[in-house]
Amino acid sequence: MAKLLISNTASLTLSPPVLPSSRASFKPPHVPISPAAPFPARKPRGQTVVTRAGPTVNQYVFAFVLPLSLVAFTVFTSIRIADKLDRDYLEEVAINQAIRETDEDDEVDVSSEEKSALPRTRNRPKREV
Repeated sequence: MAKLLISNTASLTLSPPVLPSSRASFKPPHVPISPAAPFPARKPRGQTVVTRAGPTVNQYVFAFVLPLSLVAFTVFTSIRIADKLDRDYLEEVAINQAIRETDEDDEVDVSSEEKSALPRTRNRPKREV
């Protein structure tokens, strides 16, 4: 494959004539542009290998001990909460049982009194019209 390189060095080296002007003008820097090599060629660099040491004790602590301690803390806390809920439930059951027993005792006493007593009649004054 053939490449055609056309270079107009005369146009690159010649600059336009400087004219006195009241306005500022911008002149780009004089840089030769070659279409064959748009980017400068890079030299290959040598391969570098970096050796690293194995994991440290701190890394083992963060990787194993810290999560295990958090799991253990969570388990013990859940056991304590479950025990407290069990105690509260048993107290509630005992209170309900005591209330039922007192209600049963009252019903027995009231029923025996009602049977023995005569029915009451109201002694209201009659309304006069």
